Amino acid sequence: MVTPPVSQVPIPPRPDSSKDSARVKSDSARAKADSIKADSIKPPIGRSADPLTYEIGPQYDWNRAQLFATGALTLVDLLDRIPGITTFRSGWLSTPQTAAFNGDFRRVRVFYDGIEIDNLDNTSGGVLDLSTIQMWSLEHLTIERSANELRLYMRSWRVDNTDPYTRVDVATGNEDTNLYRGFYGKRYDNGAVFQLGGQQYGVASPRFSGSGDALSLLGRVGIARKRWSIDGFVNRYHATRDIERAALGRPPILSLDQTITNAYLRAAVGAASGGPWAQFTAASLAFKGTTGPDRNVAATSQPDTLQRKILENQYNVSAGYTAGPARLEINDRLRASGGTSTNAVSGRLDFATRLGALSGFAEHDGFRGTTNADVGARLQSLSFLALSGSVATSKPNGGASTLASTTTFRGEAGLRILGPWISAGMITTDKTQGLAPIVYDTLLLPTPAGRATARTVSIRGPLGRGFGIDTWLASWDQARGYLPKYQSRSEINFTNNFIKRFPRGDFEMHAAAAYEYRESTLFPLAAGDVRTPTAKTISALLEFRILRAVISYQQRNILGYQYSVIPGFDMPRVLAIYGVRWDFWN
Repeated sequence: MVTPPVSQVPIPPRPDSSKDSARVKSDSARAKADSIKADSIKPPIGRSADPLTYEIGPQYDWNRAQLFATGALTLVDLLDRIPGITTFRSGWLSTPQTAAFNGDFRRVRVFYDGIEIDNLDNTSGGVLDLSTIQMWSLEHLTIERSANELRLYMRSWRVDNTDPYTRVDVATGNEDTNLYRGFYGKRYDNGAVFQLGGQQYGVASPRFSGSGDALSLLGRVGIARKRWSIDGFVNRYHATRDIERAALGRPPILSLDQTITNAYLRAAVGAASGGPWAQFTAASLAFKGTTGPDRNVAATSQPDTLQRKILENQYNVSAGYTAGPARLEINDRLRASGGTSTNAVSGRLDFATRLGALSGFAEHDGFRGTTNADVGARLQSLSFLALSGSVATSKPNGGASTLASTTTFRGEAGLRILGPWISAGMITTDKTQGLAPIVYDTLLLPTPAGRATARTVSIRGPLGRGFGIDTWLASWDQARGYLPKYQSRSEINFTNNFIKRFPRGDFEMHAAAAYEYRESTLFPLAAGDVRTPTAKTISALLEFRILRAVISYQQRNILGYQYSVIPGFDMPRVLAIYGVRWDFWN
C-alpha cells in the first residue's frame, strides 16, 4: 500500500483561548487556570503487539487514517491488494465475502485485539465470512504474509486525549446504498476511558439481488495508568440479507438474520513497545443466526427456518519482552465451546536491524489439530537491493488427524530503481484438502491435495512528485479450484498537500486508479465443475481534505464490464459511492 502517512493526519487541537486571557490575570489566578489540565494526553489502554513483517518495499500495515484513505469499505476490499489472496463475493456490501490464500480458505486467520476470530456459523463449512469483520472499528491493521498463512492482526480504536473526540461519516451511492458512522471518545484526568461508536449501512435495489442492512456498535470503558490498564470492550453486529437469486440455474444464497457479539475484559501490565509486558484477556464470542427458506421450493422439502446459537469463550494469556531490536512473545489460548475445550500455545521471536528483519513463529494448535512453524526474513545490506523469503511447515497432531504434513516456500528478490521496488519471486506450496465455500452453494467441493507453484512480480513504492505505484501479478502453474491461473492488480495513486500554497496543512488531495484482472476461476462440483468468466475492472478514488473534513468519491467498474467471481452471481455493473468523513476535537 502506497498511501502516504500524511493522508488524513489529524490537525492538533487549537490552543484554548481562555489560557491566553488567563495570562493577564494575577499570578495565582493564572497558576490555577493552567493547573486545570496539566496533561491532556493519558497513557494508552493496553494493546496486542504488532508482528514484524518482512516484505520488500512498503509493508502491509495501515494506521486508522490510512485504512479509510484506501477507499476500502470491507476487509476483502483491502485484501485484494495482497499477492496470493483471492477474494470472493456474490455481490455488494451485504453479501457473503470470503478469501483464500494460495487457494486455501483455511489459511486466512484474523486476530482482533489478540483474540482469534473463529467462524461460529456451523452452516458455512468452516469458512469465515469476512463481511462480519468490522474494519471501521480499527486503529491499526498489520498483515503478515508468511509462506503458509496470511495472518491479520487488528487493533481496535482507542483514544488517549482528555479533549472529547467526535467523528461523523456519511456516504451514499448506487444500489440505494447509504452508510453512516459515528464515533465519540474521551479520556478523563484520572486515566479513565469512555468510547462509543457505530456504523449502519443499507443496500436496497429492485434490480440487484443481495439487498440487506447491518448495524454495528462498539463500546469501551476502562482505566489506564502509566504501567497498567484494565478495559472492557464489546462489539455487537446485527445484519440481515435478502435471498440472492442466481442466474443460469444455480441455487440461490438464502436469506440470513444474524447477530454476532464479541466482548472481552482485558488487563495489561507494561508496554509491548519496550521492556517486559503481560496481558490477560477473557473473551466471549457469540453467534445467533436464522436462515430463511427458499419460497420457490416446496415447503415439504426444507424447514421453514434454520436457527442456531453458538457461544465460544476464549482465554488468552500473553507475555513478552522487548529490548532494542529484539522482541519475544509467548501466548497461550484456551477455547471453550459446546462442553469441550482446546488449547493453542504459540511463540514469536522478531529481530530487526538496519540490515533487515528476521521473524520466527511456532504454534501447537489443539483447535486445528496441527503444529505449525514458519520463519521469514528480509536482507537489505544495500539500499537498492533486497532479498525476502519465508519457509513454513505444518504437521497434524497425532495419528487420528485427516490432515497431511505440508511444506511451503516463498522467495523474492527486489531491486529499487529510483523510487519504487521491482520484485520477482516464486511460491511453492503443498495443498491439503481444504475447505469449500458452501455459503455460495452447498454442493461445492474442497480442493484436492497436491503441489502448486506460482511466479510473482510486483512494483511498489513512490514514483516522485506525489505519485506512487502498487502493482502485482501472480501466475500459477495451472488453474485449480478457487485459484485462477492468472491474477493481478495495478494501482497508480497521487497524494499532495500543496504545502507552498497551504502552509498550515489545511488542504490535501488524494487520488487513485486501479485495474484488476482475474482469469476464469474453477468451482469444483461432483456433478461437474463450473467456471466464472474472466473478470477485469477499472476503479477510481478521489478525496479532498479541507481542515478536518475529507470529501470522498469513488467509482468501481467504471466501464460497466459484466463480470462475476461466483458462478451465477453477477456483480453490479457500475458502483459509485461518495460522502464525507469529519472529525472534531471539542
